[in-house]
Amino acid sequence: MKWILFVSLICCLAWINAVSGVGEAANDTSTADAMKATANEATTYIFLQEGAGGSFIKNESGNYTLTITGVVPYTVFFSDRPARDAGFIGMDQFLNGFGFDLNSPPNALVMIEEGSEDSDAIVVELTSPQYNTTDGTLIYTAKILDDYIFQSEWARDLISKADKAIPESFGHVAIVIDNKAKLSCADSTVSCQKVDNSICGYIDTGCCWSWHHVHCQPCHDAETYDSECKAKYGSDCGYYGTSGCFD
Repeated sequence: MKWILFVSLICCLAWINAVSGVGEAANDTSTADAMKATANEATTYIFLQEGAGGSFIKNESGNYTLTITGVVPYTVFFSDRPARDAGFIGMDQFLNGFGFDLNSPPNALVMIEEGSEDSDAIVVELTSPQYNTTDGTLIYTAKILDDYIFQSEWARDLISKADKAIPESFGHVAIVIDNKAKLSCADSTVSCQKVDNSICGYIDTGCCWSWHHVHCQPCHDAETYDSECKAKYGSDCGYYGTSGCFD
């Protein structure tokens, strides 16, 4: 089963969806209520990682050490509709931003290109990532799951193919990591300023997590906030990128 070709296909579809959604995002209403309502909406993501080979070895705890070699040095992410967001993020940035909380570890589907029909994909829980930039190796602690739920629609389509085991060593591999508990961003304000940087006032806004920047940021674009500042405080007042979301 050529899993890697399938992963490439869904990446392409995700990019098409993300691009097609750009025009719709530009049509967001510019009221303060609408800006706050956008914050922290339940957008689900999946994350794709790929390597040239690896191993899946049982350890002393009864779980497994999943080692991926020849790792592509970035993670691809994309969301379900309606957000239609997609992009690339450096491996270190992703691992640090995602967190891999031991109390709420993500589910993942490990898919290998080689292997028999009943041993080429397995669902696991991932913790304790270790990434070596020098030799391109990524290591996880993995626990095989028999009972699991995937949040993303994309991932749910894939797990129907999951098996009970994969070989101890394998070639080309892809890991599909499911959306974890949504990263929360508190509501904040954006600053309305004049050209001399004096503050005219503030506008309440929702703050949304961005995987493109790996931090919280205002949920709407600069043009929206600039229009709101001018409408509330006068034409000589605008938005110049200052926000409490970044704190």
